[in-house]
Amino acid sequence: IGEAGDTTNLSAGTVTLPTSIITGASEKTTLVDADKFLISDSADSNAFKHVQKSNLPSGTLVKLSEANITSNVGSHFFSNVFSSTYDSYFLDIRKLRFAGDDRPQLRFLSDTGTSEFNNSYYGYVYYGLDVDNNEERENNSGDTRFLLTGTHDADSNSDGGMTGNMYFYNPTANNGSSVNVVGQFGFRNSANKWNGINFAGNYSSTSARYGFVLFAGGNINELRATLYGIVK
Repeated sequence: IGEAGDTTNLSAGTVTLPTSIITGASEKTTLVDADKFLISDSADSNAFKHVQKSNLPSGTLVKLSEANITSNVGSHFFSNVFSSTYDSYFLDIRKLRFAGDDRPQLRFLSDTGTSEFNNSYYGYVYYGLDVDNNEERENNSGDTRFLLTGTHDADSNSDGGMTGNMYFYNPTANNGSSVNVVGQFGFRNSANKWNGINFAGNYSSTSARYGFVLFAGGNINELRATLYGIVK
């Protein structure tokens, strides 16, 4: 309308725009902070303004890795999941079940593949009670892996297995410190009694950890878990 550089006031009328203005434009699948959105500001007489992606609220959890095991495996590696992007991580364990009576164990990985730290820098303590008020506890100041709980009863698909969560703090040693881990778990113990456990562990080496492996003495029969990075 008019010549280049002219200004046209359409505020008194109605302008109908074809939907192809949006649907015909190329799609961008990954947003960056400088990308802009056009909005009508209801707090300013519906004036047109733009909002940058960096202005939008964002979630605190970013999904990094998913485990969905439904048949026997010796272990599961969460490889190349720790980086300088996040200082803290959250592991949601919906079910971890073993082929036989067994106990969950964890080691950190020394590279982006499957190389394990198996030195004696793992210290941990856990404490819990079963439904009959029997204690379950253990501690170690120089183990070669974390023992997360006592022995699980393998039990059935419907009733067996551990649920819970774990937090990892500073796994990449980006502040020159060791890594701390805390967790809470519920499971049926070797006496087939429902049990609740609190866990705390420390890996005292300051070498960077790039991931971890979950394993047991025997096979893992089922593992459904998701690892998230926690946004500051």
